[in-house]
Amino acid sequence: MLGPADSQTGRIGRESAVITPMEITLERAVSTPDPDAEKRARVARRLGQRRDQKVSGRPRIWRSRIVAWLVWLYAAGVLVAWGLLLGGGDRWWFPTVMLYSPRWIYALPLIVLVPTALLWRRRMLWVLTAVALIVGGPIMGFCAPWTGWAASDESTIRTLTCNVQTDHVDREALARLIEETRPDIVALQECDPDYRPTWPPGWHSYRAGGLLLASRYPIRDVQIRLLHHPPQRWPRVSAIYGILETPQRPVHFCNLHLRSPRWGLMEVLDRRSVVDASRSPALLAEIDYRRREAQEIKEWIDGLSPSVVIAGDFNMPTDSTIYRDTWAAYANAFSQVGWGFGYTKWSPLFGFHYGSRIDHVLTGAGWRAVNCRVGPEVSSDHRPLIADLSWTGPSDAP
Repeated sequence: MLGPADSQTGRIGRESAVITPMEITLERAVSTPDPDAEKRARVARRLGQRRDQKVSGRPRIWRSRIVAWLVWLYAAGVLVAWGLLLGGGDRWWFPTVMLYSPRWIYALPLIVLVPTALLWRRRMLWVLTAVALIVGGPIMGFCAPWTGWAASDESTIRTLTCNVQTDHVDREALARLIEETRPDIVALQECDPDYRPTWPPGWHSYRAGGLLLASRYPIRDVQIRLLHHPPQRWPRVSAIYGILETPQRPVHFCNLHLRSPRWGLMEVLDRRSVVDASRSPALLAEIDYRRREAQEIKEWIDGLSPSVVIAGDFNMPTDSTIYRDTWAAYANAFSQVGWGFGYTKWSPLFGFHYGSRIDHVLTGAGWRAVNCRVGPEVSSDHRPLIADLSWTGPSDAP
């Protein structure tokens, strides 16, 4: 027989053994597999992978953006430099320094930016291509005759011009070049008084100051023009003009040597600071002298003949404002039919040499350039410029 304590203990055991319906439901829920659990796990793993990819891709995104910023900054700098050269060269002092400095420096960033863009931002290669075309074309002066060299049924005359740099020229090399190229007209600048070239038999020549004009045809009605800017007691000869009696027609020809910008540039260039802006008034005065000289000689030539051929050392590139304001009415032979950069002057810089195109052959009304090229080195700091010209004007033109 059970006592009260035992009966109470048994009742408690029976009550604890009773399982309620809610507990049964929870147990089933726990023991029954969830068909969406695996799908949710896959989604979570994918989200984790994307988050990891975003974290790991952030450096690449930043590198791509930095490359784009650098490319656009370089493109803007090139456009600014181009604008300064066109608008300020031979007008303001600093763009003038740029005008006569090496142009290849504007292409140097391409060495780094092109491979960087290939790695991190290939779409920027189109921008770099456009910038490279601007640097190589308008800035560095690459010329390409789009229609090829012109063909002509008319007879041509060949001109050869060269600044022989007084006594630095290799006289034998220049004589061989004249013999090989067989020019009809030779225009030389900075000739030493003792320089007496040996011309082919029957040639005619005229010398004034440092200028020498020679031709296989007779030369008549010779005139000279002196340099009056800046005023000086003994002005040098800037130009020789003469009429050549060719079998086809008279050829009006001018051998030209304009004032060099060297003296003004030397004033502002400094070994320590590279450029000394405090000396810029000297360069601006030199620019004014050169502009006035070019304008006066242009007016003098215009009064002689509209169909003149002008060849020589202009001491200015074609993007100079002096050149464009003064000589743009004439056709530039190399700009029309030349191929390449056409550099005729080579200047030293820290042990290297850089080129510029400051020697030109210009033609007036009735003339057309057929071919134009730079000749070989003759030990001068200038190279010869050779042009073949054809007369396309009326046969009865004076």
